[in-house]
Amino acid sequence: MIAKIKNIFYKNKSNETVELLQSPRQDIPQPSGPEPPPIESVRIQYTIRPVEYYIYESDTGALRLRFIEPREPPQEVIEEILMGTRQPSSTIEAYYRDKSLSGYGKLYPLIIDDNIEEIAVDGPGSNVSVINKLLPGFWIDVDLSLGEPELDSIAIQLARKAGRLLSLATPYAEGITVEGHRVAVTLGREITRHGTSIVLRKYPEKPITITDLIAQRVLTPLATAYLWILIEAHSFLMIIGGMGAGKTTLLQSLASLIPPHHRIVTIEDTPEIRLYHKHWDSLVTRPRIPGEEIEDIGLEDLLRFALRRRADHVIVGEVRGREARLLAQAAASGHGSLTTFHADDPESAILRLRLEPINLPPLFLEVINAFILVRRIPVVGGGFLRRVVRITEIHDDELFDIFKWDPMSDKLQPNDPEEVAEKSRVLREAWTRLGMPGGDLASELAERARFLEERLNLPKETFISSLFKFYATRYGVLRE
Repeated sequence: MIAKIKNIFYKNKSNETVELLQSPRQDIPQPSGPEPPPIESVRIQYTIRPVEYYIYESDTGALRLRFIEPREPPQEVIEEILMGTRQPSSTIEAYYRDKSLSGYGKLYPLIIDDNIEEIAVDGPGSNVSVINKLLPGFWIDVDLSLGEPELDSIAIQLARKAGRLLSLATPYAEGITVEGHRVAVTLGREITRHGTSIVLRKYPEKPITITDLIAQRVLTPLATAYLWILIEAHSFLMIIGGMGAGKTTLLQSLASLIPPHHRIVTIEDTPEIRLYHKHWDSLVTRPRIPGEEIEDIGLEDLLRFALRRRADHVIVGEVRGREARLLAQAAASGHGSLTTFHADDPESAILRLRLEPINLPPLFLEVINAFILVRRIPVVGGGFLRRVVRITEIHDDELFDIFKWDPMSDKLQPNDPEEVAEKSRVLREAWTRLGMPGGDLASELAERARFLEERLNLPKETFISSLFKFYATRYGVLRE
């Protein structure tokens, strides 16, 4: 059972401090919908815009989410506002205007809640469920269900927002909405037993940097400094893990360490990666639409194309097939390479890479400099933590762990720069390729780890600016 929380504060998108209240707000108009849950059952209560949110314990002991919107203004008022003949006279009218224009329907209160990371609807009449970062790792039910016509309409709207067609002829679609949310939707019972369904993963407006992950203890400053040198030296790093482990988040965060004077090309099926980088070229696949005579452009096609675009670093969102061979060729020809791959550990990753449809030759396996294994670690109470648990190099077709996660200290070990410099052959080779700009390798590791640790609480823009200055100090004046 989760203890009651009296006061919690967090930063919203505007960097304003918002209080999660334990007592009802008196300045919110009386709602016309559901009543608040019994006060003794409420575990967390907070307010976003004019909407009240309650996480409470149901009669069965399960945690649930209930939101309560203020009474809706008359329909003719909203219509006049939408037509532009009238301006909103209150925050409530502005809220319902935005809701009407959003295309999210009854899901809109969940969309505007920064605490909610994922939303799922399994079918008409079933409860909407969410992952709320105030209770990380839990799928909790929402006191909301959607009828079949309404759910169909929202699913079609979400597909349109992602630039995809959803119909009975093409009953599933996935993509990124204009707001940056990843959606995967189905329509009717063509391919699902329970009818139309929605899964929506929300992404932060600003890209996550590597210092965010260090602050969350996903990895240590020293392990990050090690990876930083490898990335700067154009190494080939493969981030592996299971579904929902945080591979793409880690990929994006590591990419923030790429020198600002280098050129990056990213290649994705679904455009999730967002970078703080001046010289970033984003390529996205284009599937063939049934009934239309357009060319199917896949990852392999774009990877060939990317190698002609003067890229210093090639980032592929996820490799699953023959494109892995091309990426290995790119790495062998001197391009820095980053990608993600579904595998439970480095051993199974190598096995999958050797099998069809990838069938990577042993010589190309040697091109992969390191595997970074990230996992969701269960914790007491049913939640989880994301942690990098192994960083492993390949030497002469054998695997060598450079870092391993220690559950007792909740850190990657070792934590001694001298030991890491002595242990890692790949790191020494990378340092040589960089021309040893700072002299002693262990001292450089310690300096970069200290640089990262001192910037954990800085705003993202400030961190990127300080990183630019770091490279300017090393390589001379760089153009903004």
